[in-house]
Amino acid sequence: MGTMPFVAVIGGMWNITDRNEQAKAKQTANMIGEELAKAGFGLVVYFSNDASLEPHVVSGYVPALAKDAGEIRVRYAQSQRNQVKFAEEGIRKDVFKPQLFPDDDWEAPFYGSLAEENGVDAVLLLSGAKSTLIAGQIAVGRKLPVLAVDTFGGSAEKIWRQLSQASPDRRLPSWGDRPASEFVATLKAKCAAAAAQNAALRNREADLIERERKLTAQNAQIRKIFYSAGAFLALLLAAIFGMAYPPSGAAYPVVMGAGLIAAGATGALVRALLGKEAEIDPRMSLLLGAIAGFVVGLAYLIPQWIGAPGVLDPKATVVSATDKIQFVSAVLIAISAGVGFDTVFSRLQKQSEGLAIGPGKTP
Repeated sequence: MGTMPFVAVIGGMWNITDRNEQAKAKQTANMIGEELAKAGFGLVVYFSNDASLEPHVVSGYVPALAKDAGEIRVRYAQSQRNQVKFAEEGIRKDVFKPQLFPDDDWEAPFYGSLAEENGVDAVLLLSGAKSTLIAGQIAVGRKLPVLAVDTFGGSAEKIWRQLSQASPDRRLPSWGDRPASEFVATLKAKCAAAAAQNAALRNREADLIERERKLTAQNAQIRKIFYSAGAFLALLLAAIFGMAYPPSGAAYPVVMGAGLIAAGATGALVRALLGKEAEIDPRMSLLLGAIAGFVVGLAYLIPQWIGAPGVLDPKATVVSATDKIQFVSAVLIAISAGVGFDTVFSRLQKQSEGLAIGPGKTP
């Protein structure tokens, strides 16, 4: 509910056969409209024929409004175009806000406004028949504040009895037992309480969503830490076997390859760990970083191996200091490649776009 609560005006005098009772019902509706205006309510109305409740509430509401105050939302179907008109539109046209429903069925905008989350904040019922009873049940089901005038019978009295049985003392005050202003004041207080409850519920939902988001981000960060620690451990093992306990010359390239893969994965995972993007999947970072580290590391080593094959020489039996320096240098390059793996793959993509695919042209 915003600063102005809106009450749906629902009911009619079709079932009231006594003319005096009809006049009394219209007078009551007029009085309630006046009190709703004074209490700062807005109205939601649907029909304007004389047998409906709405025009008589509106006739009391509009004259009682202060300047630049009040609002009447007129909901009507396509089939009712140019049929829902109120005499007071000539006095305060600015107050009336038409809301056309693009369909011929009048029941859709009528019941829909009661079912919508932000449709109405309260309901006024007086007499009425089947549609009033259904509307009242929707309001009760949604736990909307309801002002049901029981004096004139009809569905409004049925809803009043239902609410009375559900009240703590099993008795609601009957219309006429108290001034109209007290009934409207009670309705306004219930609207304020419902608005506060809804706001508290929204805040709790927002808190739960925020907690879930933080928990998801925290779990994602923990996963990144585990993956990063695993990749770094693999890099340490490769460094130990590559520097302190190198294998034979023939097996050393395998250690170097493992070191490049572990270095690239470590760089990519460190980047994911330090980044703010919680949605980064550490498995994807591990895979792409490992590939980038291996490719760039090899690209760094190949030119050096062409001039001095080192451990690639079939006759090599020991690992020299030069081989170890190449290993360390390549690992550092691979870590950098892992950190910037997206740049590496972007460059590879651009290079592949320039390559011709398919059979070459014959002269």
